[in-house]
Amino acid sequence: MAMAREISIEARELTKTYKLYDSPADRLKEAFHPFRRNYHRPFDAVKGVSFTIHKGESFGIIGRNGSGKSTLLQMICGILQPTEGSVTVHGRVAALLELGAGFNPEFSGRENVYLNGAILGFSREEIDELYDDIIAFADIGDYVEQPVKTYSSGMYVRLAFAVQACIEPEILVIDEALSVGDVFFQQKCLGRMRELKERGTTLIFVSHDMGVVRELCENSLYLQKGKLMFCGPSYKAVQRYYNEDHRQEPGPGGGASRLPDIPMTGNEIWIQDQSQRPRDVDAELLSVTMEDREGFPSMKADIGDTIVFKMCYRVNTAAALHASVSIKNRFDNLITCNGTYLNDLEPLALTEGSVAVVVFTIRCDMEAGPYTVHFSLSSPSLRPNRAVTVDETPWLGPLTVEWDYENEKAPFLGMFALPVSCSFAGEPEE
Repeated sequence: MAMAREISIEARELTKTYKLYDSPADRLKEAFHPFRRNYHRPFDAVKGVSFTIHKGESFGIIGRNGSGKSTLLQMICGILQPTEGSVTVHGRVAALLELGAGFNPEFSGRENVYLNGAILGFSREEIDELYDDIIAFADIGDYVEQPVKTYSSGMYVRLAFAVQACIEPEILVIDEALSVGDVFFQQKCLGRMRELKERGTTLIFVSHDMGVVRELCENSLYLQKGKLMFCGPSYKAVQRYYNEDHRQEPGPGGGASRLPDIPMTGNEIWIQDQSQRPRDVDAELLSVTMEDREGFPSMKADIGDTIVFKMCYRVNTAAALHASVSIKNRFDNLITCNGTYLNDLEPLALTEGSVAVVVFTIRCDMEAGPYTVHFSLSSPSLRPNRAVTVDETPWLGPLTVEWDYENEKAPFLGMFALPVSCSFAGEPEE
């Protein structure tokens, strides 16, 4: 019989409730009211969350901004006390929760290394032995002798991560801090985290980068508005995140239901909330799937990669409809809108109740950065470039296009890859 794995962190019904006041005066009124009248409204940042993390496990925590991820981490680290429930931690915790946390801005980098080491329970002699490794990993040169208040954000996180990683803690907690560093430092950090995991360190990693979560973490916890929505294998947690946090929000009293005739693949980035749909619509979008080179819904691609979106829809009244996909950049500029109409593809003449899938194949010939995507069904119009929208998705994403501009020759520079040819006119003169 297999031996039970040793538990590193165990949380039971963790809840953190804050009192929200409309004004500072309301806080004073409540504090001094003779009959203890309440002037606040309670807000549950985390509500009834339970999970177990085993020793040596890499564990992800995902969710949108405001879902309670940082609050949960602060309770794990002992920074916040839960309002209800309990969390038991077995082992020494090193945490990188925010930029420069634990640093004295007036101290030099060297002094802050020893300060952080002392906070984590290490003697000066122990830090002496690790100091060279820490400074080599941080790679900030002579700045280590300068006050950290003069550091850039990248230098802050380099030194902070180097301290936490090189002391080989029993539990290492990281909350989005690595997003500050450049791609080379991120690669170094991810390599170091894998080494620590192999040596038995428990890793807790919070990130909006679903590719990293899926790659690095065995299991993940998915939070939505402070509530535990899923805890289990990371690839399933990521799918739940895309399916539920990147679709239309259900209305009051309504949850999403998946109809049995929707052809599900597990790679959906959006699923229609059927409980809120009117009964008499002519047609309705059901789901959108993205497939990358590995068949995962990662919403990531390199410049020049081909990505495939599959839009599933159903007609409730016999009709011929066009389908389109639109993409916006981070500045909310529409960079393209294309589909069956502009590709001279005749719409399918579908009978009532039929389900169809439109496949959009897109080559990512656009600069690196985040994008959002939108899908729609429309009725053809007699006027060119005009149509009547029948159904549409919200803006979904982000779709992240990447490129290592520092080390790889780019296919193009600028916002888009326009067709450009080059030649020399005539023969060169001697």
